[in-house]
Amino acid sequence: MKISIIIPTYNEAENIATLISYLNKLDGAEQAEIIVADGGSTDNTLALAESAGAIALQSPEKGRAGQMNYGVNKA
Repeated sequence: MKISIIIPTYNEAENIATLISYLNKLDGAEQAEIIVADGGSTDNTLALAESAGAIALQSPEKGRAGQMNYGVNKA
């Protein structure tokens, strides 16, 4: 069974790679996909998330609920 971890972000370039790296080291990580649903960051959040191994998506809606729903639809 595969699980999806959806992370809504906005200007999280400073933290996103560390978080994704941590999640990838957890037991069972090979059975999970990490989806970053970004709300229009003006920094390097999406590029860093993708480089760290996540599926990086630009959400058409800004705001936690809209970003989470977008991530769910792409999972």
